[in-house]
Amino acid sequence: MGEWKTVYADEAEGRWVKLKVYESEADEDEDKDADPVVRVTVAPMADEAEEPEPIGDQPKPISEPDTDDNSITLDPDAGEDLEEELIEIGFSPEAAAWIVGKVPA
Repeated sequence: MGEWKTVYADEAEGRWVKLKVYESEADEDEDKDADPVVRVTVAPMADEAEEPEPIGDQPKPISEPDTDDNSITLDPDAGEDLEEELIEIGFSPEAAAWIVGKVPA
């Protein structure tokens, strides 16, 4: 069985981006020139969400936004479609190209 492997998880243009590539055991035997299967989840950064209530002198830390509530998940049919889909949801062409560049060859 295969699994989703996270290859990038960080901020891009003020939005949390998690890029995953599907790796299956069959990939080793198949054509190496085939495009990888990718999934991108985009969510707002913590500062776009509600501000946390301060606890004492320190604000409550936020590690990663809750990707279940406001997230957008992209599952493009082909890797080359990913850049276009990222632009459609509001990323600049430069940021979209940068994110797509994180997909392993």
